[in-house]
Amino acid sequence: MATVESHGLAPVQTLFDVIEARLPSRLELFSKLTKEFSDVTLHNMTVGNVMGGMRGLPCILWEVSGTDKAGITYHGKSLRELQEVLPKWRGSDQTSPEAMIWYLYSGSIPNRAELEQFAADLAARAEVPAEVEEFCDSLSPDISSTAQLIMCLTVWANHSKFSDALMSGAPRNKLWRYALEDALDSHVGTPLISARIYANKYRDGRDRTAPLNPLGDIAENFAIRMGRKGDTDFTELIRMYWSLHMDHGANVSAHTMRLSSSAWTDPYLTLASGLISGTGVLHAGAIMQALRYNQAMVAAIGPEPSPEAVETYICRTLEKGHVVPGYGHALLRSADPRLEPITRFINTRPITDSGSSEQGKMLRLIAHNSTIVPDILRRHVPRMKSTAPNVDSLSGCLMYAHGLDIDFILLVMGCSRGMGFMAQYVWDRALGLPIERPLSVTMDQIMAKL
Repeated sequence: MATVESHGLAPVQTLFDVIEARLPSRLELFSKLTKEFSDVTLHNMTVGNVMGGMRGLPCILWEVSGTDKAGITYHGKSLRELQEVLPKWRGSDQTSPEAMIWYLYSGSIPNRAELEQFAADLAARAEVPAEVEEFCDSLSPDISSTAQLIMCLTVWANHSKFSDALMSGAPRNKLWRYALEDALDSHVGTPLISARIYANKYRDGRDRTAPLNPLGDIAENFAIRMGRKGDTDFTELIRMYWSLHMDHGANVSAHTMRLSSSAWTDPYLTLASGLISGTGVLHAGAIMQALRYNQAMVAAIGPEPSPEAVETYICRTLEKGHVVPGYGHALLRSADPRLEPITRFINTRPITDSGSSEQGKMLRLIAHNSTIVPDILRRHVPRMKSTAPNVDSLSGCLMYAHGLDIDFILLVMGCSRGMGFMAQYVWDRALGLPIERPLSVTMDQIMAKL
């Protein structure tokens, strides 16, 4: 892709241009760290690190973000800072997912011309291979949405440009370009296949081939194929979720994709591996767990219960040995920064006629509980390191309130996480990172060292 001239103004760069320009300095830094500082101690590993699933162990190189107890930063900027500086789509109040994608790849803020050109490039890629579409349409609606997308991605792997480049002997230092081609195709194609799954499962196939808006962004075209054309609130919801959830460091789904892709698995199979790990209730599956928990609580004690009723309900949960979904975080020790924009969305775009609906009641319950549940948990679970609400407490409930079935919610999140990780995938190939291969150790071996 060539640089585009813009009528006397500064040239408008493509994403390929920006990565190409950034690559020499990152390769230089990679070489410096590898050659000059490879023996420097970065962390003293403990038995607790091994027994605790490597929690807190800084041992995975991540190009696009860094995570610590204060939260996540993307190329050094916090989520709040990015929401202030990243451009928005025309007529939108939300951070543009395309702008976030660009930033994760490049570490730079796209200008308006670059954003629109990038969105146009993605729109031009909105052609999923016919083999994938036919396979998708053949699947039984009884199969879960997530399983359907995983299967579709494995079929799509037959069309990987990265795999073709490997087979044809492309130079190793050029593989990132083919990886980026696949990644860009997946940024628009995965949402379209997800929307097709939705249309097949819930709408008898209606709108799965509806004409896309060639001047629209990926969120708008996703909404069109789901039969939500013109639903501004839904499109804005998708823009918000995708921009908020793209990257979160080496969590389970991202780490799974990192491990898989380190063996040079193609991007489509890599995305499938991330979806598989995301189904676990200790990871993205917690979104559905929180939604179901809130549904049960509304049914049992109503949308605006007394603090005493909430405490009784939560104590009953704890007595059964269960966790209270939607509170606490494996890493963060304060409120999840993604909660603020979600809460603002709820307050500024209330669900029409939702006051007496199940969805509206759940949103009221969450708003009510977020102010009292942290204190209840502090008193009853003193070992809990953080009792603040996390993003799971609202994510699934808000999407459910906007008409998405519980079964489909994980796909919305999966689209976003896949977009974010593909930036890491491309940089892994550009930097020439090695295969991930930690050394395993048994408890007997540990005891022998103590």
